[in-house]
Amino acid sequence: MQFSRIKTLLHHKVTLFLCCCVALVSCEDPNELGLGLVDDNIAGKYTDTLTVNVSTVYLDSLATSATGNMLAGQYTDPHSGTVLASTFFQVGLGSGTWTVAADATFDSLTLLLPYSGYSYGDTTQAVTYNIHQLAETITPRKLSPYFFNEEPYSVLYADNALYNTSATDTVPEALSSFTIVPRPATKDTLEIALSDELGQEWLSLKKAGDTNLTDATNFLSYFPGLKIKGTGGNAVLGFPVGATKVRLYYTETVNGTATAQTRDFAIVNPNLQYNQFLTNLEDSELAALVQGGEPQPASQTGGVSVSQSGSGLMVRIEVPHLASLKGQVPPDLINRAVLVVEPLSNTAQYPYPAPLEMGLYSTNSSNVPLAPLMAGTEVLKAKYEAPDQQNPSGRYDFNLTPYLVELLKQEDVPALTLLLAPPVSPYRQGVNRLVVDGQQSIKLKIYYTTIK
Repeated sequence: MQFSRIKTLLHHKVTLFLCCCVALVSCEDPNELGLGLVDDNIAGKYTDTLTVNVSTVYLDSLATSATGNMLAGQYTDPHSGTVLASTFFQVGLGSGTWTVAADATFDSLTLLLPYSGYSYGDTTQAVTYNIHQLAETITPRKLSPYFFNEEPYSVLYADNALYNTSATDTVPEALSSFTIVPRPATKDTLEIALSDELGQEWLSLKKAGDTNLTDATNFLSYFPGLKIKGTGGNAVLGFPVGATKVRLYYTETVNGTATAQTRDFAIVNPNLQYNQFLTNLEDSELAALVQGGEPQPASQTGGVSVSQSGSGLMVRIEVPHLASLKGQVPPDLINRAVLVVEPLSNTAQYPYPAPLEMGLYSTNSSNVPLAPLMAGTEVLKAKYEAPDQQNPSGRYDFNLTPYLVELLKQEDVPALTLLLAPPVSPYRQGVNRLVVDGQQSIKLKIYYTTIK
């Protein structure tokens, strides 16, 4: 059989590579790539008939609760507009016995915020935050078990969760406003003064035996929680849920000596902690995008497409005429298929570096990320490769070989349509962005051998 002949020849000959450049540019001559005739029966060929359509999708929402990382701040970028990150959480009475002497006097009430190590944006500039008391209980969104009248189920949805678009009402007057020059790489803990009036009230209620300060459930009704909102600067910072707490300082007289005392109100119900991401695209190249609306081709967004964690922006990649490859290349002769993604020039360095890792998601006509693309039993990911002479902006290489071969083996080969964004976990708990050139940044390279 011809296929057996090919396998025998390939065992003794150098493997031939055909680079099918899927872009809006012409491919190289095969002889220039060393793909010319090597044997009377084996030769390299190439095609440039396929195209890649690149656009930006703006998701309706994604779950951002229970990530363990609180994000707050803002930054503005000409490609992705302004993203404003706010975090919402509850604090509780704490465990163990707590007694307060009748002569106890209030000292201060503070919020302890250790850095988590996460940051994005210009951390050399000062950032400003407001802290507000919540005016209502944090209430998660419960998904219907059926989706006939909703969007198709997304890997970024979750039942009894809170989303990047969720909101919880707050008391208008801030409990505190503070400005810092961040040091996110350190293990420092910020100690932010809260309202003296609130702290004095807590201590007075405790001394009086009020159930709002003696019963955990009553306390959450009395004090539903806090919101931290960025109001100035150009960076988003992370703070760990597990180590954040409100601390009440007061003084008691013990054996005739004034003694400093503290009581910690740590975060409770971590599944209800969530990060809100409000995005303003008005002054960016993506101004025409509508949340939950139709994708915008790169040709209509200044030639670029953007993926941004947290906000719901993803890059949509479509190869509409994949079926035409099947008539030229038997799927079993494909040696390797690589999707190469390069950041737009001068968009991957500080203060907005490219994400360390990107992933691909299956999708449909609704442009919802249904599931991460799999390579066998592993989620398909690609790490960012640092710039070099051939790739001055760096790149991501996705090995699509098994996936593409299976597509081409189908009787009716569908269009190849994927969404590009960081993997699920970093996409839900960050604000990193990637900008690509809609015509030059994304190429599908297919290597295979043929026989005459």
